[in-house]
Amino acid sequence: MDLLTFGWAAVALAVFVCEMLLGTVYLLAWTAGLAVGAVFQWLTGSWAIAAGVAAFVTLAGSFVAHRVRRARIVRRMDDPDVGGEARLLRPLGADRWRVWFRGTEWDARITNGTERAVPEAVARVCGREANLLLLTLN
Repeated sequence: MDLLTFGWAAVALAVFVCEMLLGTVYLLAWTAGLAVGAVFQWLTGSWAIAAGVAAFVTLAGSFVAHRVRRARIVRRMDDPDVGGEARLLRPLGADRWRVWFRGTEWDARITNGTERAVPEAVARVCGREANLLLLTLN
């Protein structure tokens, strides 16, 4: 193993350790690019080929990391109330009810199971329109 191959591998290991300490997704792309650069340096002996392939792998990995991180953020922004139980208190008319949810009264609209809507029935939150809860009755 020549000195440049060792250098690529050492930097890849250092970046991987930083990734484990910091917990970013992007540094995994850099680690992969540097590791592939080390392999290409070892196989071809050409620094230019190793650098080109490492750059390509790093860019592709960064793109994938960005998409993964973005998907994680969108999931985090999902409504935490969905799936919660609300107790029907009194009808307001036109499939709208006053409900007890999270320790206070809310306005809600029943989207499914309106025929079973009676006071004290328990419904599940299936969504929200601004401050109006959307409910389904089981």
